[in-house]
Amino acid sequence: MESFAVLLVASVLFLGFLFAGTYLLDLQYNGPAVKRPSSVTIDLASFPQFFIGFTKEDKARTINYDDFALGTESSMKIKEVLEQDISEGLFSSKGLSLDVAMDAATISDAISAALSFEVADTNNYGNLVVTWNGKDYYNDRPAAGKVSVKLPKESLKNENMLVIKSTGPGARFWASSFYSLKNIKFETVTVSKRTIFFDVFPEEVTSWSSGVLNFRRADYSSQNGILKAYVNGKLVYNSFPLESDAIQIGPDTIRSGTNLIKFESEGGVFSLKNVFLNVFLWKNRTSGITKSFILDPDYLTLLNSSGYSGVVRIKLGEVLKAAPLEVRFRNNKTGTKSVFITELKDNMNASFGADQVGEGNNTLTFATDGSMRVDYVDVFIQGR
Repeated sequence: MESFAVLLVASVLFLGFLFAGTYLLDLQYNGPAVKRPSSVTIDLASFPQFFIGFTKEDKARTINYDDFALGTESSMKIKEVLEQDISEGLFSSKGLSLDVAMDAATISDAISAALSFEVADTNNYGNLVVTWNGKDYYNDRPAAGKVSVKLPKESLKNENMLVIKSTGPGARFWASSFYSLKNIKFETVTVSKRTIFFDVFPEEVTSWSSGVLNFRRADYSSQNGILKAYVNGKLVYNSFPLESDAIQIGPDTIRSGTNLIKFESEGGVFSLKNVFLNVFLWKNRTSGITKSFILDPDYLTLLNSSGYSGVVRIKLGEVLKAAPLEVRFRNNKTGTKSVFITELKDNMNASFGADQVGEGNNTLTFATDGSMRVDYVDVFIQGR
């Protein structure tokens, strides 16, 4: 028993010497074990909730349109003159010449066109002549009353010239032929398609909240069919219209300049009345919300070291209008440098280095062409 105890003690001592020898050899060839520091976070500043971008939505203007029908013949007014005297004589001549411009969409929608007017007074000494793009479409002596002149679709161009004149008095050379015209209207005639227009001014593009096209359906002949509406070629409405309905026009469908709303009917007759577009814009845009923080010299040294970086952590709240978020860094020594966040998320980080900040006072400015609430911002240095 004693010999076993002696053997056990000897074995323990041998193992101890063995481990000690191994450690000394490792120390001799590899040096002491390196103590790896844990990651560190150095807080620089925290900012409470604030709002940036546009802070208010307002109705900017209303655009009214004439009533029109789809699925049956309907007219669209292009040009109008309330009254005009026409005369021709030896010593005087008076006529009407009008430049009539039409865009490609209007010409495409039309099946024909019509010129209408009312003869309020005349002496019928000469003929009344209506010329469209150099071709006579009416040459007669109308009595007092309404006159309508139809023009074929193929006569319609982007730039047109309408002329109304009178021939001379013939044998009554001492007199002048005379016509007094009222309510002169040039209109296109459509059936299943109609395009209306609205302008978006350059300053409205970034502040556009929405457009709401309101209309009422009346005098319809069927309880079925589909009404379609396209804004600049994008389908925004495809339904049987309610008696009172509206079409939303978002910022992703508009463009600076002239915009087109094209209607089409499929299998139904729709008479649309009280058609008007309300334009809503974002107002009171802030140029930016500025916050400041102090950077100690030691922290600037860390930022110049490998493995350390600055972080602006942003907790995003409600987004009313999405747009990139700009984070501007400014220091008297480094000037102004920006980071743009294009993908909006609940939690976002903007990293910065020593080249964007400086010792002492630094400012952060948050700006956007959108409209959003920032719940809080934390600024810190992260590294190991």
